[in-house]
Amino acid sequence: MIWMRIFTGIALAEEAREKVLRELKPFQKTGTPIRWTERRNIHLTLKFIGEVEESAAVEIAEALQAERPAVAPFRLRLSGFGKFPSGDDLHVFWAGVEESPELRALFAGVEATLSRLGIAPDARPFQPHLTLGRNKARYNFKGLEALLAERRDRFLAEWPVSAFQLFSSRLAPAGPEGPRRGGPVYTVLKEISLVQS
Repeated sequence: MIWMRIFTGIALAEEAREKVLRELKPFQKTGTPIRWTERRNIHLTLKFIGEVEESAAVEIAEALQAERPAVAPFRLRLSGFGKFPSGDDLHVFWAGVEESPELRALFAGVEATLSRLGIAPDARPFQPHLTLGRNKARYNFKGLEALLAERRDRFLAEWPVSAFQLFSSRLAPAGPEGPRRGGPVYTVLKEISLVQS
């Protein structure tokens, strides 16, 4: 029996990825303990599904294709950096996604399809963002906070979205440095095109 960890999301256009990474460099140079997301793994999560059997992943992919939301291709804009939670702690460092009715409709359509398959809707409201880094250490982020204040509303990138993806996530095998496993590797299991108007 094969299990996999899956989620739906939107892949970035390469040009948008490059622009985000360029704007991220000053934050990376502040010397914080944040573990930055690998460039290939930067994406926008729509709905995290979790651990499922391979057969269930196939069923989910087929349902998302058959019942794809009635959303036409649209443009997505990224603006500003931020963090979760508010206050002095930092667990997640992110790039913001500008409000988009099409993105909201896409999320709602994905949720509806998955709900019919018995996958519970998210309890928390949808807060679209790109996770660029994670942190578990206690640290004084004062220097980073000053940069955040400067760049909270900075335009980052824009690109046309014509599809969304069902991804799988697995940990990379151990590297040469020892038994510690590598970071996650994301693979597209299925690309679902949006409805052409």
